[in-house]
Amino acid sequence: MSIKNLGYLVVQSTDLSKWDDYGTNVIGMMKSSSMADNGSVYLKMDQRPFRYQVIEGPFDGLLYCGWDAGNEADFNALLEKLSAKGTAFEKIEDAAVLAERSVSGLVRLADPSGNQMELYWSTDAQSNDGVAFESSLDVKEFVTVGDDGSDMGLGHVVLNAPTDFEGVHAFYQDLGFTDSDVTNMDDKGLGHIYFMHCGARHHSVAIWNWGGPCPETNFQPSPESKAPGCGHVMSEVRSLSEVGQCLDRVNEREIMVVSSLGEHINDEMYSFYHLTPGNFAMEFGYNGIQLDEKWETTHNTEASHWGHKWQG
Repeated sequence: MSIKNLGYLVVQSTDLSKWDDYGTNVIGMMKSSSMADNGSVYLKMDQRPFRYQVIEGPFDGLLYCGWDAGNEADFNALLEKLSAKGTAFEKIEDAAVLAERSVSGLVRLADPSGNQMELYWSTDAQSNDGVAFESSLDVKEFVTVGDDGSDMGLGHVVLNAPTDFEGVHAFYQDLGFTDSDVTNMDDKGLGHIYFMHCGARHHSVAIWNWGGPCPETNFQPSPESKAPGCGHVMSEVRSLSEVGQCLDRVNEREIMVVSSLGEHINDEMYSFYHLTPGNFAMEFGYNGIQLDEKWETTHNTEASHWGHKWQG
């Protein structure tokens, strides 16, 4: 009765064509052919019908993280656990919404800092559309399946949690997440981050005690901001060459590089960050380590061995 992986993201966009182009021609995802034509842009990364659903709306940003609770029994057990903790959630019964997500059960809730999410369960048929992933670019495959054969989800998400930070940490622990690494850069004025895993991927969620971009901070992340939000999402590929080729595409299109190529200390990933059409960053990388049950939480005061120089 714990979260299994980051199954999908629901993104809102003022211009769906930007995500259509960005997802396929910059990142190398594939447009889904199995989801119904309901006005959304569905982007596919693997066997799942979609990993990104982009819907039209009045602002650009992340709406929901879709967390996979596994099967129906585990989903219901998790809801019972949340109810016992007094955590409020909204159960979605609308068949059209369930079909829109390709799931059988769905609830919506928020963490104590206000980050919105959906918890779901799906059948095998709903989670695998039988359509082989094929990128129009050089991406051979995205790393979504672990060395142990488990579904590691689409990648990870880093969320701003500027209010009730320790309460947010406890909230994700209640969902079954465990600390992989704690990076404390308070002495450098860069905040405190919990990196948390729910399976083999080093972290599927990280929470940062800085606030998200908002008008009061000139739309920059800041320790003064009290706004929740998405700092970045991560996509992983199989080679450094694929990372470099994506960086070339980003530079050719003059997309903002938020952070330069570098190597992280905690998950050992080689990556760079750039701005998506959703006003959050995309980390594009490879070589992320995978964890087993023997992993012990690490503690760091630096994010990277080299590189990852802020340019945003």
